Amino acid sequence: MSFYSESIRNKLKEILHSGDGFVVRGIGKSFAVSYVAGMVDIDQLNMHVLECLTDKGPVESIENVREWIAIGECEVMPSLHEATEKLLSGYAVVSLAGTPHILVVNVMKIPTRTPSVPTIESTIYGPAISFTESMELNIALLRSYISSENLIQESIQLAAETNTKTNIFYMMGTETNPFIDTIRSRMKTCRFKGLIGSPMLLQLLQDNQYSLFPEMSLSERPDVAAQALLEGKIVIFVEGNAQVIIGPNSFFDFFYSIEDRYSLWGVGIFNRTLRSMAFFISIYLTPLYVAALTFHYQMIPLTLIVPLIESRTTIPFPPLLETLILEITIELLREAGARLPTKVGQTMSIVGAIVVGQAAVAAGFTSNTLIMLIALAALGTFTTPNYRMGATLRIIRFPMLIVAGTLGLPGIAFLSALIIIHLLRMTSYGKPYLFPIYPPNKDGFINNMLLTASSLFRFRTDLTKNNRASFRTAARRWFSSDEKDE
Repeated sequence: MSFYSESIRNKLKEILHSGDGFVVRGIGKSFAVSYVAGMVDIDQLNMHVLECLTDKGPVESIENVREWIAIGECEVMPSLHEATEKLLSGYAVVSLAGTPHILVVNVMKIPTRTPSVPTIESTIYGPAISFTESMELNIALLRSYISSENLIQESIQLAAETNTKTNIFYMMGTETNPFIDTIRSRMKTCRFKGLIGSPMLLQLLQDNQYSLFPEMSLSERPDVAAQALLEGKIVIFVEGNAQVIIGPNSFFDFFYSIEDRYSLWGVGIFNRTLRSMAFFISIYLTPLYVAALTFHYQMIPLTLIVPLIESRTTIPFPPLLETLILEITIELLREAGARLPTKVGQTMSIVGAIVVGQAAVAAGFTSNTLIMLIALAALGTFTTPNYRMGATLRIIRFPMLIVAGTLGLPGIAFLSALIIIHLLRMTSYGKPYLFPIYPPNKDGFINNMLLTASSLFRFRTDLTKNNRASFRTAARRWFSSDEKDE
């Protein structure tokens, strides 16, 4: 090792507070090439960097070295200290004796996996490919769906110790995107020590950070991201994450599936109607059962009273406690199945539910009727396409059970009113969260919720339009909207 390369090593030790992890190779007496072991493509480094610097005569400036290297992404930086960030990202750093300037060369090769079948958002129709942890590969997948000059990409490096790189994508149309300025400013002003996953960034970008209801979604499917862009939404890629952030969304967007567009329009309407029914079943089925048995037994049909009484003759718990025990048991089985390895977890969930349910009925801890109702409520949460919204519905069910067991139907109505008021007050980047129900919008209701045959090919939605008229004005134009599709 030459004296110059040894001096570069000492400087890097001082900057990085350690002498391990990076490699410094001296080439002659004038060059030193530094890189982090395991993060560079050794073949590219040897062919395009090391061989180009071997047997070179006197060099006047680092700009001459840049002309020798046949790699497009090369950048001259003013000092070694400023090039350290690139070094830690997988770049090779070329130093020249006699000048403080540094040349950084992109020979990065971060270990990653190849695109595979989506594991979270599985569908029957449509592409069977998902994003990976490589941002470059994810961007390539997205651009394979939208190869338009109107697809705009902006790179932002977040202010954190992890120096996480992000990319914002949006479509440039005849009108400006009403959300891009807000999202860009929030990302640049975010202050946190480290960002590991895209869900952490998602929480910081929402209007209501402490609400249980999500305003932005995560997706692992390139076709979902492409569809969101065509609808006027924004997609955010985070380096090292296989899920992209999509937003802003309304409340009803979390119950839509990309498969609705792949199916016949009548099938899509049926599926959305089924999910709407499952939403109410998952929240209100077991609370209504508890309220009816505790306070309002007169509302139970006569033909059902006798079977209910017979099934509860040996139950030692009141309906509220019995239901809470079963709900907590279902959540424990769900959590255990999610944390165990895939094959073991599936077996655990199925076998555990069967064994625990039969044992609870045989021991007299619960009734067959409640077991069936709990199973229907759990299935209702599973039909929600978005996992974050499904988790919210599971949480809401517990306070709904408590007020049903303590106050009866008035308690259910009171808590439901509080939730509706909260949803009415929520905004998603300045737009009403319950759009198109509030404020009422005819076009939004028909095209976004009913999913008619013509709306299958209607892209930019009324929520994402940069409308001149305010939403308060739109509320006074109920069923008289004259906006035209783009």
